[in-house]
Amino acid sequence: MGGGNRSGGKRAGREQPAAAIRGLGPRGMAVAWALIIVVALVSTLGPALLDFGVGVVFGLIVLITLYAWVLRRIVFGSRAIPRWARVTYWVGGALMVVGGAHAPDAFLALAGEQGTATIAYASTETGSHGMKYKQCWVGLPDGNTERLPRTGPCPAPNGAHRTVVYAPGGVVAPVLAAKSDLMWWWAAGFQLAGVGLLATTAVLTVRDPVLERRPWRR
Repeated sequence: MGGGNRSGGKRAGREQPAAAIRGLGPRGMAVAWALIIVVALVSTLGPALLDFGVGVVFGLIVLITLYAWVLRRIVFGSRAIPRWARVTYWVGGALMVVGGAHAPDAFLALAGEQGTATIAYASTETGSHGMKYKQCWVGLPDGNTERLPRTGPCPAPNGAHRTVVYAPGGVVAPVLAAKSDLMWWWAAGFQLAGVGLLATTAVLTVRDPVLERRPWRR
């Protein structure tokens, strides 16, 4: 009897790791997918508010990490991710990165103030690789002097006045445009499309993790 118990214990010990390797069940997959979508949304929008280039790179790194470590290793485990799900994940992620590129416009459209800026000066900056570039600075209605988000010479001579939308406190770089000209719908549209595609992938894979038939084909 003692030997039987030991063999049963060994079988149970072998079965438990195997169950973990197979991947998460429906409830666990649903929770994991929800976290993936939230993290992807934050990572493609947040850093892009501060810097376009940093936002794109950071968003791509997070999407790759979510796919390689969370989706493939934890959610699916030893199960192969269906080809259609891989495609929809990366297409959805790409849409979110594109939407994040216009996150500053969306933020300024919601929380920014419109006024008149004064072209202050153009400075010569040195990049990380030693390359020099021009950077334009403008005087804002609140008395602060901020640099424009894009590099290059100023669009007008020093002292010229231009319509500006700016964030009090300098959270987001000002944009020389009116609020009505901000392309906030790019951020909203692409982000919603990306989230919708990831959410659809999540629902279908939770229902059938190994579904090989493309969901849009009968």
